[in-house]
Amino acid sequence: MNYAAVNTKAVAVYAKLLKPELPLQILAAGNYEDGIDIIRKEWGLSFSEDTHLLEVNVKMEEKVYNTLRSFDYFLQGSARYFFKLLEQHYEIQDIKRIFRAVYHGDNVDILRNSLLAFNPELLPKGQALTPEGLFKILESTPYGRMLSAYQDVSKDRISFYVEMELDRSYYENLAREAKNLGKKDRKVVLAMLNRHIDLLNIFYIYRAKKNYDIMKSEMENFVIRGGNIPKTLIDEWVYSDDVESLKNSVRHSSFAFLFQSERDSHMTDILASRDLSEMYRTYYKEERMSIGRIVALSILLRLEIRDVSTVLEGLRLGFGKDMIRELLTIPAKEGEVWQ
Repeated sequence: MNYAAVNTKAVAVYAKLLKPELPLQILAAGNYEDGIDIIRKEWGLSFSEDTHLLEVNVKMEEKVYNTLRSFDYFLQGSARYFFKLLEQHYEIQDIKRIFRAVYHGDNVDILRNSLLAFNPELLPKGQALTPEGLFKILESTPYGRMLSAYQDVSKDRISFYVEMELDRSYYENLAREAKNLGKKDRKVVLAMLNRHIDLLNIFYIYRAKKNYDIMKSEMENFVIRGGNIPKTLIDEWVYSDDVESLKNSVRHSSFAFLFQSERDSHMTDILASRDLSEMYRTYYKEERMSIGRIVALSILLRLEIRDVSTVLEGLRLGFGKDMIRELLTIPAKEGEVWQ
C-alpha cells in the first residue's frame, strides 16, 4: 500500500506528542506541580485541581490511544489488521490494572474511570469485586480461558503470572500476524518485534528467578516464542540454577549490557527500555514508507509516558534529580549533571 498519507500524519504526531526533552524539562522544573503544568501545556491536556499521577498517566495514554486509532483509516488490508492488533496493548494494560486493583483491594469504581479499551460496564458498580468475580467477568472476553488457569495462584504472584501470560499471547499473536504483511512491512516489523521479544524474555526469566522462585519447567511455558535468541540459549537461561548463573550467562551474550557488573540489578528494566528506545527511534527515522514508522512511533509514545511518570513520581517522593535521571530511558549525554 502507499504510505504517503500515513507518513505525513506520523510526522505531525511525532512533532506534537513525541518530545524527548519533555521528561527532562519536567525534571529541570524540579517539583511535581510545575511538572503537571508543563504536561498540560505541551500535550494540551486538562487536569483536576489536585492532580493525581494516575490521572496524568491515564489522560496521556488516552490521547495516545485515540491518536493511534486514528491511523486505522489510512491503512488497508493486512497492515490495518496488524495495527489494530497492536492497539490491543491498551486492553491488555487495562486487564493488568484491574488485576492489581482487585488483589490489592482498591476501589473498582475509581478504576473504572481509568480504563481505555476494556469495557467498564463489565465491572460491578458500587460494590467490591472479588478475585472469583473477576475471573467470572473475564469468561465473557477473549481472555477468560487463557487466564482461568491462574485462579488458584497465590495473591503475591498472581499479577506476575497474569502479566507474563498476557504478554506471551500478545507478542506471539503480533509475530504471527506480522508474517502476513507485505514483504517490506514484514521484514521491518519482525526485526523490531524479535528484538522486543528477546528483551522481554530475558527480563521475565530474570524477574521469575529473582522475585518469585517459579519452577523452571513452569517458566519454560511463559517464554514468548519468537525472537532472535536460539531456543537452546533460552532454555539454558530458563534452567540456570539461580539469578547469578543467569546473569553470568547473559553477560557472555550480545545482551551483556543488561547486567553490567558495576550496575545495580534494578537497572535491568531501564537498560532494556533504553535499548528499545534507540532501536525504535532508528526505525522511525529510516522507515519512511512502511508500516514500521507508525509501529515505532506507537512504542516511543509509550516510553515517553513512562519517563514522564517516572519523573513526576520521583519529584513527588522527593528523590534527588540525579537519581531520577538515572531511571529514564533517555540516554545521558557525556558530562550531563543535574543539580
